[in-house]
Amino acid sequence: MNIIDRIRLNFVIIGHRGLPSKYPENTVLSFKNAFKYTDFVELDVHLSKDSKVYVIHDFNLKKLGNVDKNIEDMYSYEIDNIKIDNENIPQLIELLNTFRDKYFLIELKTIDDSGRAIRNDIARKTIEVIKKSGMEEHVYIISFNPYSLNEAKKIDDNIPLGLDYCKTSREYMGKIDYNDLKEMGISLFLPEFNMECKSIFLELKDKDICIIPWTVDNKRDAIDAFNMGLNGIITNRVDELSQIKEIIK
Repeated sequence: MNIIDRIRLNFVIIGHRGLPSKYPENTVLSFKNAFKYTDFVELDVHLSKDSKVYVIHDFNLKKLGNVDKNIEDMYSYEIDNIKIDNENIPQLIELLNTFRDKYFLIELKTIDDSGRAIRNDIARKTIEVIKKSGMEEHVYIISFNPYSLNEAKKIDDNIPLGLDYCKTSREYMGKIDYNDLKEMGISLFLPEFNMECKSIFLELKDKDICIIPWTVDNKRDAIDAFNMGLNGIITNRVDELSQIKEIIK
């Protein structure tokens, strides 16, 4: 079953960077353990200097890898020698080929921590990896940056797109409504879970846009998301919150 149908037919519990509450985020170990509880994970991708697609959240590797360099300025042989709590930084192709029966929300990291847009070929290279692995029906491409999503749409409009959204997004983009999302070709809306976004949930939930908020780390909020008619949650604690499926059946 393709990823769109899986999300529309089920309330999905998605591991945020795998299972980071117990394992190093965005590593094979983190994803492997998240997949004990769910078929869905969210992850982040960057492009190395030699155009390899790597799975990691931060632009600068000082915090996670003790190397004060941006991943976009490093060659793959340099990145492959860095350890995050004794785990390698994986390439996207490795994950897609290893977990072929699972589903992935792949976030293009094209806005750095200062708000600066990163201009590179991450959308094209990510789509090339997805196609090479034959996982087109198992992925969503997502981003906070609508320009990156538009670029992905131009490259291949068959791969579904999702828009990440938070308070900062609203400051730059304004309030997002159904018409905005449809015009951008978005079928998945991923807002930060807070009271400010509840009005957006209510406006969109009866439309043909799937809504999956982040980051939901307690059972009460997860059950509230289900009761609001949303399509799932993204969580750091997929091992614990996967249990709510027994409550909400």
